[in-house]
Amino acid sequence: MKPKAFAALASITLVVFIVAVATYVSQNRVSQVRVSGEALFPGLAGKADRIAKIVITQGNTMLTLARDKESWSLENRGGYPAKTETVRALLLGLAEAELVEAKTSSKERYSVLELEDPRDKDTKSRLVQLLDDKGNTIAEVIVGKKRSDAFGSSRGGTYVRRPGEAQSWLANADINAPIGARDWVQPSIIDIPSAKIASVDIAIVGEEPLKIVRDAADASKHTLAAMPNGKKLKDNFAIDGIVRAAGSIELEDVRRAAAPQGQDASTVLLEADGGLKVTFNLRKEGDDYWLSAEASGADGEAKKTAEDIMRRAQGWQFKVSTSKAQSILKRRADLFESS
Repeated sequence: MKPKAFAALASITLVVFIVAVATYVSQNRVSQVRVSGEALFPGLAGKADRIAKIVITQGNTMLTLARDKESWSLENRGGYPAKTETVRALLLGLAEAELVEAKTSSKERYSVLELEDPRDKDTKSRLVQLLDDKGNTIAEVIVGKKRSDAFGSSRGGTYVRRPGEAQSWLANADINAPIGARDWVQPSIIDIPSAKIASVDIAIVGEEPLKIVRDAADASKHTLAAMPNGKKLKDNFAIDGIVRAAGSIELEDVRRAAAPQGQDASTVLLEADGGLKVTFNLRKEGDDYWLSAEASGADGEAKKTAEDIMRRAQGWQFKVSTSKAQSILKRRADLFESS
């Protein structure tokens, strides 16, 4: 190849290479942003064994996690067991977080990043405090909005601000610090496929009892054991909806069962294959619904399921969503057309 031709080819190759690099950089944010910087909490990893509590505050709501050796619990929810892996993920995120991009220092702009005062009434920010066994602060930070695309498609970031400092930052870590109790525990209370449910008996305060049974010809369907004379269902799928709702219940919050729920609680008895029986009471308190549950099983899988329910439910009451409670506690006026 002649020298001039070679030089021309080399120039073309260089141009193509430059264009390719420019295209890659423009399409990959990780190449545009420095993803390392000052540690959010220098040396925090070395203080891990001193962390006895994690306190998360948002407005008037507070959640406190307490450590007992290698396990964690919701201290201000009666000590209900927390998922250790969820707690560890938060601590790891805080220990590894680095401040890589300075953001606003203006108080008026904090709300854009959800970094306003975490004790304000309608705030979206959360104050996370790590405390030792004497209540001394090891570290604390205000956690704001997440930015999932901060450092490319595979790595997100979180906006943070240290209490008492005006400067806010984008940190190169996904810091999960939710305020809801359900985010820190195993939320499932009852999880039984509707096809395995043989019957559901519902006794609602002030209503005639309702009995639902599995269809003999189709296990995936359920019907009323006895249709009231002259009545017709408003919705032919409503009965199956009650069974599905009763067989799958998750908590929103939890507390110690201080006393029996009383005569004003509605009762649901669910009987499933293998002799599994689950009885739960639902009681409305203000705008909230609280549930307590008991279970028993003859043997095999039914016994195992009952033991699992009792392991999580015995001695506890659970707040469930209003939509869930109302899906189970269907009154006759909700089910039947008026005569």
